[in-house]
Amino acid sequence: MKNKPIAIIGGMGPEASAYLYTTLINNSIKYFHAVNNDDFPEIILYSIPVPDFISNCNNSNQALQMLKKRVIDLNKISLSCLSMACNTAHLFFDKLQSISSNKFISMIDEVSFFVSKDKKKIVGIMGTPSTIKSGLYQSKLAKYNIQSVVPTSKELKILEKVIRNVLKGKKIAQDQKKLLLISDSLKKRGAEGIILGCTELPLIFPGKYALTVYNSVEILAMVLLQKYYKQNTI
Repeated sequence: MKNKPIAIIGGMGPEASAYLYTTLINNSIKYFHAVNNDDFPEIILYSIPVPDFISNCNNSNQALQMLKKRVIDLNKISLSCLSMACNTAHLFFDKLQSISSNKFISMIDEVSFFVSKDKKKIVGIMGTPSTIKSGLYQSKLAKYNIQSVVPTSKELKILEKVIRNVLKGKKIAQDQKKLLLISDSLKKRGAEGIILGCTELPLIFPGKYALTVYNSVEILAMVLLQKYYKQNTI
């Protein structure tokens, strides 16, 4: 192996984790000129069926213990980097990072940094109720003097239903329209860009939108590949 493996803690949900894996492969070809088998990164995808914490944290302790166990398991392997294919799971990031012997990459940090380079002053955030209510993105963006605009309580309930539909494999045209309405609402409130702060959302959000759309999966994938190939974006 030319470089140490990339490890991904996923399964929250499984299809979004598969999307991250596919994105890593596609971007290895597009940006890092992978052609033969040994040009591609070694990837460890740990898909963990943790209990649901999309909208409430009643199961969060059980989920945290399961994730901790997997991080400890991965400590036995020397990795180029480790990350999670789930924005909401970053509620546990600090606790997991503290027990990891490998470089742990935060999706929240990387997306926020990426947005800051675009010089946006106000950004809309779409994600699970737990992600939005915890202020994960809002606090990071504030460090770059970026103001956050978040969905209303009613819009959060709609977002949750859309995300749950995607989780169970249902990508409904009407749900896509609902996402556009929420995006338009954030835009009217001053958003200059939209963060897809849930890894399910890129699986259904339209390919084109009036504002810059920050796909958390795409951004994380590029950072992980840069760590693996030890070079900047081509």
